[in-house]
Amino acid sequence: MNRRSSQQGLTLIELLISMAIGLLLAAAASYLFVSTNRISKTLEGKAQQQETAAIVLDVIGRDLKNAGFYPADFPTSAASSKFQGAYANVVAAAKPAFNQGIFGCSGGLFDVKTGDCPAPVATEPDSLVVNYFSADNFSIDGVGTRKDCLGQNVEAADFGGFKYNAARAGSASASTDTVDLPLFISNVYGLGDEVTYQLDNKQSVTTRTFRCAGNGPNTEPYQPLVAGISQLRFRYGAAEATTLESPARFYTATEVSALASADINGEMKTGWQRVSAVEVCVVTKTIDSSVRQTAAGSYTDCDGVKVDFTGADRAIYRQQTRVFGVRNNLTKTYK
Repeated sequence: MNRRSSQQGLTLIELLISMAIGLLLAAAASYLFVSTNRISKTLEGKAQQQETAAIVLDVIGRDLKNAGFYPADFPTSAASSKFQGAYANVVAAAKPAFNQGIFGCSGGLFDVKTGDCPAPVATEPDSLVVNYFSADNFSIDGVGTRKDCLGQNVEAADFGGFKYNAARAGSASASTDTVDLPLFISNVYGLGDEVTYQLDNKQSVTTRTFRCAGNGPNTEPYQPLVAGISQLRFRYGAAEATTLESPARFYTATEVSALASADINGEMKTGWQRVSAVEVCVVTKTIDSSVRQTAAGSYTDCDGVKVDFTGADRAIYRQQTRVFGVRNNLTKTYK
């Protein structure tokens, strides 16, 4: 007697259905992988943006606490109860950029060789100049340091052939030597021109870089610190006449330069000497071209303008703003 085998093969229809289900599962898994990878890259790009903005704001903020700083001359006897803040322009009397701890340029990069601002261009980033003196006797890192923003010693600082720190340094030739007088330090912050970078993954990105120029010896003063910046704006809080030094409103650099001198807390001060706070706005962009916004996306820049994404550039942009107080600005004798 013949018996039907208990094992039967799949029919053609069953095989096709199994293959279709397998393909659907594979497609779902692939879609899930691609989506997860895209989300991961987006989160990584945004984290990189946050870190880039933090670097810019922290670097500028740390330096702003020194603006206008000069080590106080403390009294040597009980009979003398005053100490003197002796900040002064030791670079060039004709250059107002060095008359106080804060100076800036609207829509242009400060020229460290001439000490002037270029003609402002509305679409160009701003730049900031921070001036102060060293504080060798205090030995506190980050406060009145003798090095500029690039870590260079400033004993041989030069402007137009005049080495204004040479006599102040005396016989000091290294950062560990004792100077005769505090040394003048001037740091400038701004953005470089747009540059196209080749990334490790063979992609390219066009972006600006956050740069700093110190007054230490350097043939190329503006050195890049971090890439992925598209806009940098500064606004300056200046006190009004007959008021205390709290800022009444915020101005552009061009507006501050046009302000008349005013009596602030019993002392006549120029527009830039009236600045007691600085608002810093930075717009960062993702530098991974695979991290993209939708075509209908937009962002608001530092000028308050809504910018729509284009098909050619749909990188993720983010604006961040922070306000810093200018604390060190001793300009007269205090009891």
